[in-house]
Amino acid sequence: MRQRKRLALEMRDRIDIHSETREMNLPFAIQFDGIARSDAVEDLARSRVEHLKRYFADLTACHVTISKESQHGQPGGFFSARVAVTLPGRELIVSHAHEHDAHIALRDAFDAIRRRLEDSQQIRRGEVKHHAAVTHREGDDTGGE
Repeated sequence: MRQRKRLALEMRDRIDIHSETREMNLPFAIQFDGIARSDAVEDLARSRVEHLKRYFADLTACHVTISKESQHGQPGGFFSARVAVTLPGRELIVSHAHEHDAHIALRDAFDAIRRRLEDSQQIRRGEVKHHAAVTHREGDDTGGE
């Protein structure tokens, strides 16, 4: 029994080491356009990327862009967050904007990319429900009078 526990601990340590080296290999870049660099925003982006890497092992890269957009030279404007993740053979890109807060725009963009990755994963596994084709009868008017 002790030998089994020791082997289990050794395997766990090997898995941890492997996952740490895999995590360090994922290229991550963040770019700030029209806005000063923010450690808080960068830390939020890094933590969200780490979260994605834990659940989606086939990620090969992630690029985040935070920008401040103005509307026709008006003061103020809105914050825009763009997240692009690369997977083998494809890239998923999501953008979100918020009027007052870059953190919210970034959070919403990462939530959307996570949903897109989950959908992609379900399709690959064949877990998506296929709805029966809707047939229309002749003379059936669905225009609604």
